[in-house]
Amino acid sequence: MPPKFKRHLDEQRVHLMGDAESDGDDVVHHQREAKGPQKGDDPLARVQGQVTEVIGVMQTNINKVLDRGDRLEDLQDKTDDLAMGALTFHKSATKLQKKMWWKNMKMRLCFILIILIAIGVIVVPIVVTNKSKATSNDAVAP
Repeated sequence: MPPKFKRHLDEQRVHLMGDAESDGDDVVHHQREAKGPQKGDDPLARVQGQVTEVIGVMQTNINKVLDRGDRLEDLQDKTDDLAMGALTFHKSATKLQKKMWWKNMKMRLCFILIILIAIGVIVVPIVVTNKSKATSNDAVAP
C-alpha cells in the first residue's frame, strides 16, 4: 500500500477516534446535566449504548483496514522481491544457455576436426601411393 494512503488512513483513524471519544461523551454528558435526572434517561442511555457500540465497531473496522493495508504492503514487498528474483534467474538462465551452446559448438567442431584428420590420415597415403604407382607405371611402360 502506498505510504500516502497509509498516512491518510492513520490521520483519519486519529480524527475519528479522537472525535468519537471526546465529542460524543461531552455532548451526552452536557445533555444529561441540562435535563437533569428524568424519565427520558432510559432511552438516552439506550441511544448512548448504541452509539458506543457503533463507535467500537467503527474502531474495529478501522483497525482491520489498517492491518489489511499493512498486510498488503508486505505482500507488495514480497511480490517485488519475487519479481527481482525472477529477473535475476532469467538473466542467469540466459547466460548459462549461451555458455552451454558455445561449449556444445566447440565439442562439435572438435569432433569434425578429428574426423577430417582421420579421413586425411587414411586418404592421403592411399592417394600418394596410387599417384606414385601411376607415375612409376608411366615411366616403365615405354
